[in-house]
Amino acid sequence: MDLTDLHQILRIIEGAISLIGSLVILAGVLIALYSFTKLYFKKNMAAEMSLAQGMNMIHLTLARNLTLGLEFIVAADLIGTTTAPDYYSLGILAGIVVIRIVLNFSLNREVMMLSKEANI
Repeated sequence: MDLTDLHQILRIIEGAISLIGSLVILAGVLIALYSFTKLYFKKNMAAEMSLAQGMNMIHLTLARNLTLGLEFIVAADLIGTTTAPDYYSLGILAGIVVIRIVLNFSLNREVMMLSKEANI
């Protein structure tokens, strides 16, 4: 096994992990959309919980899925940095990772805030 084979294996692993992260985000969006339409169109559900509480729960679930998906994508980007051919590509990857980490941090703060409000 030479360096080219290792590089290809790492690229395949990076793509697979990135795909998993994208699928987690897509699943979260679809679940949130389903929950929103169910909450919006089901009139007797208003007696069980208010619309605001339902929206907070949907938002909390979506934020958790986004956070998990971003964790996978950041992990894939970190694997990508090991296969970066030059410093320019490495700099671009580092910038993308920093942006995703900041986004993930802000989502985590929002999840914590919503969890405290919902007492979950």
